[in-house]
Amino acid sequence: MSVARELKKEASNDTGTGASTVLKGLISKELIFGVVGPVGSGTSWVAAALSEQLKKGHKDSEVYTIKASEVLEMWALEQGMPIDRSSSLTRATALQDIGDKIREGDTAGVSVLLMSSIQQKRDASIALLKDKAGDNKTRIYILDSLKHPAEVALLRSVYQEAFCLIGVVCENDKREARLTDRKCVDSKADLVRDFVNRDQDSGLDHGQKVADTFHLSDFFVDNTPERFIDIDGLKEENPDWDVNEQLGRLIDILSHQKIVRPSASETGMFHAYGAQMTSSCLSRQVGAALTDRFGNIVSTGTNEVPNAGGGVYGENDNFPNGFEREDHRCSVSNKYCSSNREQDDIIHDLINTIPELEKTEFQKLKKQLKSTRIGKLLEFSRAVHAEMDALLSAGRKGHSTVGGKLYVTTFPCHYCARHIVSAGIDEVQYIEPYPKSLAFKLHGDAIAQTTQEWIAPSNIIAKLSSITNTNEELAITQIKVLFKPFTGVAPRMYRLAFMKNRSLKSKTGDMEIGEPDWASGLLRVSYQEVEKRLITNSKPEQP
Repeated sequence: MSVARELKKEASNDTGTGASTVLKGLISKELIFGVVGPVGSGTSWVAAALSEQLKKGHKDSEVYTIKASEVLEMWALEQGMPIDRSSSLTRATALQDIGDKIREGDTAGVSVLLMSSIQQKRDASIALLKDKAGDNKTRIYILDSLKHPAEVALLRSVYQEAFCLIGVVCENDKREARLTDRKCVDSKADLVRDFVNRDQDSGLDHGQKVADTFHLSDFFVDNTPERFIDIDGLKEENPDWDVNEQLGRLIDILSHQKIVRPSASETGMFHAYGAQMTSSCLSRQVGAALTDRFGNIVSTGTNEVPNAGGGVYGENDNFPNGFEREDHRCSVSNKYCSSNREQDDIIHDLINTIPELEKTEFQKLKKQLKSTRIGKLLEFSRAVHAEMDALLSAGRKGHSTVGGKLYVTTFPCHYCARHIVSAGIDEVQYIEPYPKSLAFKLHGDAIAQTTQEWIAPSNIIAKLSSITNTNEELAITQIKVLFKPFTGVAPRMYRLAFMKNRSLKSKTGDMEIGEPDWASGLLRVSYQEVEKRLITNSKPEQP
């Protein structure tokens, strides 16, 4: 059969045979979900809940859950590597070793194995079809769970918008309790601690780096509450466990089955993400967005060098008569990071002051000292941090910061934390962790890490004049600013989730949603094959 006729057959169920019809016929109905979260967060529970929601709402779809642990075990079996299963912790540690071994040769090696499993399940499904050429089934794969940024990068490159990474949020205290109760009850505390730290960041390029992988998520779901609670000795559904509702909303977004609009938090974080990209800092880009208590955007901020007259370089630089101010940002003038330069000077001072240190080779000693808290010093950066910039910008514009919410792409450092508390902010939401921060250690008296029994400071202060009992007085003594991980649609998926890119009404004006239309756009063939088919289709058939 000629290519042109094959294309006509592919488009036979459509009314047209033009390029758009041909392209539509080449779009796959497959969707790939990845799940990532620190140990104890419950990635497997979330993966199972997602599978249940997909099967319940999309019964015509084939849903497959692929556990990375099983893929690793299969690889180890083929390689003849033993796995110690004497306890849940020894097995989990062995899986960490296996993952490291695979990533040592290729940092994305684990995702290649997961893709191989996807291919096997697809081939098995197609083999059951009588007309393999007419395969148009919806297949959804859930990968539980990813551990390295390279794994996400490869999956996202191959599957593009058909890949969605779900980050599982869980409060530290709850994760530790789960590990103790269910996984590591028979293990020593120091071994458990080593296991958890290795999961977050092993320190090896090819090791587990869940902390760096987590913030790459497209959607964040909170799995802190237990799914089941004990009531009079019986296990009952916990009404506070709303993972199904959170995942159901994500499915509605991706399947175009409902009109879903962004929450105030999702919009706030999206603005913070936009501000982040304006930074020219040599270390990292950070963005912040400040909203009032009603969710209105008050100001944004980015980590950038301050500019005399107010603000930072890169904004408000348009002056009358075409005057242009000289740019003194580090990337333009110094060409080096002042923070790193000052850290190096401190190391030189130490070596010159302590004669014993001169016996050690300088570069080796410098590397060792950099790994200490010297390398974590923050005060020598020229940049105003994003949170400070947002707060100062609000002040310059005459907006009060009291009772506001601050959305930050990275967890605030301890310098910013003190300004946030002092500015009267009620709540901070963040995505990326920042290990250098001592915010909780230095300001634990003013910062809450859990939403349990938390009340917004501005609400408490507003009631000061009407306090009548001891319980209310106790609440005042516990007044704290809430620092919590962000949940919902991440900025990287904001446009895909909320941009109106399809008709929502019929010709008569009635609302019209239509059949499930997965927002993937994944093509079943290469772009070169697409070119060939489109070009061939545009040529008239020869008699």
